[in-house]
Amino acid sequence: MEIKDIQPQLYKQFSTILQHGKLSHAYLFSGGFGSFELAIWLSQALFCENPENALPCGHCRSCRLVAQQEFTDLHIVEPDGQTIKTAQIRELTQVFNESGYEGNQQVLLIKEAEKMHPNAANALLKSIEEPETEIVVFLLTDNENMILQTIKSRTQIINFPKNVQYLQDFLEKNGILKTQAELLAEICNSTDKALELAQQSWVNEGLQRLQQFVKLLKTSADEAFLYLKELVEIFDDKEKQNQAFELLLQLFNQERMSQELLKTFQAIKMWKSNVRFESSLTFIVL
Repeated sequence: MEIKDIQPQLYKQFSTILQHGKLSHAYLFSGGFGSFELAIWLSQALFCENPENALPCGHCRSCRLVAQQEFTDLHIVEPDGQTIKTAQIRELTQVFNESGYEGNQQVLLIKEAEKMHPNAANALLKSIEEPETEIVVFLLTDNENMILQTIKSRTQIINFPKNVQYLQDFLEKNGILKTQAELLAEICNSTDKALELAQQSWVNEGLQRLQQFVKLLKTSADEAFLYLKELVEIFDDKEKQNQAFELLLQLFNQERMSQELLKTFQAIKMWKSNVRFESSLTFIVL
């Protein structure tokens, strides 16, 4: 997957930034769709041995190692369990006190940056505010609202809109039926997640049952109520239940069932407040 296909507008924008030598030292990439791919591409541009009009060639040793996430001066951090711990960031800030192994430039790429412990975020601030060496920081998040304001105020925030058509086409090229691809493209934020979900054995059956549930709701609330056990049976854990609600929102939207759509939003709130899945679904039927 190439970033120019996933996010063509951002590819064009950052190509111009690179060509004018105006890349900032700290970015917050908000939205997730293609953000990792863009950060890797920009890292290639910084380390490329044979840049073409300031853009990475994609073929040299450095470009290949960056693409494989094995380049010495590219540091990728992701959550250790549920959080990015302070020790993970402090370890890197020690590294940043020195020049890179390959040259002066270093890149820090933090995935799921909203999971940084507050102390970790504060430890990162100094590297952003007063970098002692040439460092470019990319913070990636799906939830910008959970990033500390002190971090946000010191970064350039770039929003990544979801390219639904690209995601749908990608799924269809990978053998997913058009109707299923349309729905998964709406509820997933990355090609990896969409493909992973599409390839799970329960998804197709679960989707068929949800479609039947929506069909019954149109004709008979009593039959829809009796059918709930079919949904509870297949959506048997929290992650699957979350997907069920996301899919229901899309199905109700497609069918222009505005009342059921509003009820589903309320049902999701109930479910997140630990109301049982079946009881939350019952609220949609009543």
